[in-house]
Amino acid sequence: MSLQERSEALEPSVRVASAGSALFASDMHLDDSDPALSSRFLESLDAGCAASLASLEPGEAAPALFLLGDLFEYWIGDDDVPTAAQAVADRLAAFAEAGGRVFLMHGNRDFLLDAPLPAQPDVPKYSARCHAVLLPDPSLIEVGGRRIVLSHGDALCTDDHRYQQWRALCRSAGWQQQFLGRPVAERRAMALQLRQQSMQAQATTETLTDVNRHAAEQLMRQMGSTLLIHGHTHRPRLHRWPAPAEDGQDPRPASGQGMLERWVLSDWGLTPLRGAVVSAAAIPPAC
Repeated sequence: MSLQERSEALEPSVRVASAGSALFASDMHLDDSDPALSSRFLESLDAGCAASLASLEPGEAAPALFLLGDLFEYWIGDDDVPTAAQAVADRLAAFAEAGGRVFLMHGNRDFLLDAPLPAQPDVPKYSARCHAVLLPDPSLIEVGGRRIVLSHGDALCTDDHRYQQWRALCRSAGWQQQFLGRPVAERRAMALQLRQQSMQAQATTETLTDVNRHAAEQLMRQMGSTLLIHGHTHRPRLHRWPAPAEDGQDPRPASGQGMLERWVLSDWGLTPLRGAVVSAAAIPPAC
């Protein structure tokens, strides 16, 4: 079986009938220390979810909301749910109960969402509070018949070798169990220290924190898709370029189109004002 045939054989984990029924957001970085940003996100969330439910045609599949990581500035375990996180969970659960579907994805800040807590089996997972499904990174979905790859984006920043080593370590079960076995106050202090170190590292390695185009191309080819949607880099833009040939084969991915697209979602902030819950129908023109 060829690579193209294997790509076409991959089944999307989620199907959405129309572009207007697929909502996306990423990199909200919510934190109790910034209630104004949390309020703004909840307002945008309410508006987007209400519009998607109102436009639902009879018999049409339920609209879907995809939150692609870094929903929170940091996450130290499902046994410590901040006020902002509970407010988000309540809103997402309400959307699900009204007929929507909610999908979460880990980011580089909140990768401990749903991680098993040592000796605390009765603590509900955060996704359960939200009535949501936690998607693996990457995931393949289908919207209006088009195959789309979803990712937070940090795994595609392959030029940053130090970060990729850290990512592999902190995603390991052993590291997570050791961290989550510590008291809440100790975990919170460690998270704040790691956040400070991350901000300092970004200030000196800006060129390394963008997605490697070859890594993006390889992922889309493996998934049989011509569109990748992600966040993480805080560089919102639609990138569009010709698909490269590989080993003398037809350069077009499995869907038969000759162009690849990478839609980078915006991060959220108040100064300047940025971030939105957007639908696939709002994919901007290539620039």
